[in-house]
Amino acid sequence: MTIPQFQRQFIWRESQVRLLIDSISRAYPIGSLLLLDKKPELSLASRSIEAEIRDGYPPTANFMADSGGRAEVESYILDGQQRTTSIARVFLNAHPKKLYYFDLKRILKLHDKEDTSWIRIRSRGKTEPDRKENNRLLRADIILDQAKADIYVDEYIEDSGDFPEFAADRISGRKAAARIKGVFETIRNYEVPVVTLERDSGIESVCRVFETINSTGTKLTTFDLAVARFYPKPDLRRLWNDTLEEESILKNFEVDGERVLQVLYLVAAARDRKYPDPTRSNLLALTRDEIGSEWEKASKALAQTYKWAQDHGARPETLPNHNVLVALAAVRSLSLEDVRGEVWKNHDFIRRWYFSKIMQAGASQASNYRIGQDFMALRRYVSNNEPPEVSEVILNSDVVINLKPSDVRYRSLQNVFATTIRQDLVSGNNIGYDSKLHDHHIFPRNARKQGLPARMLDGICNRVPVLEKSNQSLGEAYPQEYFGQLADQARSQGTIDGLRRRLRDCMIPGDPSEPTWPDSFSLDKFEDFCRRRADLVVARVREVVGDSLRVTQSSEDELVEDSEI
Repeated sequence: MTIPQFQRQFIWRESQVRLLIDSISRAYPIGSLLLLDKKPELSLASRSIEAEIRDGYPPTANFMADSGGRAEVESYILDGQQRTTSIARVFLNAHPKKLYYFDLKRILKLHDKEDTSWIRIRSRGKTEPDRKENNRLLRADIILDQAKADIYVDEYIEDSGDFPEFAADRISGRKAAARIKGVFETIRNYEVPVVTLERDSGIESVCRVFETINSTGTKLTTFDLAVARFYPKPDLRRLWNDTLEEESILKNFEVDGERVLQVLYLVAAARDRKYPDPTRSNLLALTRDEIGSEWEKASKALAQTYKWAQDHGARPETLPNHNVLVALAAVRSLSLEDVRGEVWKNHDFIRRWYFSKIMQAGASQASNYRIGQDFMALRRYVSNNEPPEVSEVILNSDVVINLKPSDVRYRSLQNVFATTIRQDLVSGNNIGYDSKLHDHHIFPRNARKQGLPARMLDGICNRVPVLEKSNQSLGEAYPQEYFGQLADQARSQGTIDGLRRRLRDCMIPGDPSEPTWPDSFSLDKFEDFCRRRADLVVARVREVVGDSLRVTQSSEDELVEDSEI
């Protein structure tokens, strides 16, 4: 049995190994192993379990159950490598650095109390004695040899001196020995159920089964499976690691290698005039030549597209949608010889199209079908100058006020803020595409102690990107205080018009030239501030997506008023 390369390494702690062995000693169920028989048409790169099985192990074959004719069959372990590795390390004396011993005295005293401390661990030395500590510790693999183990147990009970009470009561001593032997017999007779997938199971079935059984653990990605499928030529893991080193922006945005495969497939589909549907099956059906010859171009196009998104306000923590970028990157890859031309020739239109896409509710869950549709639309734009349809954006002040940070539109608005706010709220310094921004809470989060609702304090209406130094200087200050200071400073320096432009740029409502302006940021006016700012946010979105924005009539009237401020 071997482990497919897409699976994680052995990670169990010793406490988990102890619990497993203890469960076996009590005949508790530990779950089944899921195996897939190896076959030429489904070749996966795999590795041995992390156990050093030495010559002479297992010491006897008598304990092995009937294999049902499967002894010569090689299998992949799809589920159960942690358990399989643990069992081999303990009962085949196969841990690279440690030895497992069973404490015979503790078995008598503690096994009935569901205590696992009878399983002892020692560092592996030059020698590996069967017994230690006056024969009290018995090396775990010895128990597979029943005759030898029984002798050792009897010798310990009778000769160790640990049980003087048995000297005059030999029957009690024999009962004690029988209890220990019973634990070992339970272990020897234990059977682990095995489920084997049918030999004709395809790669898609394997992936689906693996994800189902690991739904609460590490997810198997398409890229993980592709690494195993194509290894060693090409070695996708090495290719991807090299790409991450060269294109640091992909590492910063935590892009999965599957995105390069999607770009590769879309490019191949366009050249072969196939319908572009980047499903897992289609990605795994790529040829080695398609991957090897196009990888560099596709990964470069992907990196340039993420740089474009970054220039339009995206940060790793606020990126709304990877899928839209895949479609853009695939078109860029097809026309990489002129990275400033083709699809990028009408910058304003692509910008509007992009923001309209990411402002859709649930946009982060776009399907492979939608990626293909976006790619075809962009291809028609490149080939025939036929602009793709721009999605409608449904947004009004009520929606903006109630957006949760987990909503993709919340992150999309953070992108809108970062790409349209060009002046720092506090210092007035210019904000560039490469500026390090912090999302500042206009009303500080500790205002919850003053009774302000936490939901609205964390809402998008209470957030504004500022330079790192400005965020540190403001700290947990309240806006009535720091806006008052900004207004006083601007009046004394004769720069009130500049402050007014800066506030408009940052979508802060009101006129700083009015003496009562700072009072509009008092705690009792927090909800009014959020509503006024929501209207300004909707107006800013209109500047970005144009006529694609759809709002209610009442919101339209409010937008007119706020736009005149």
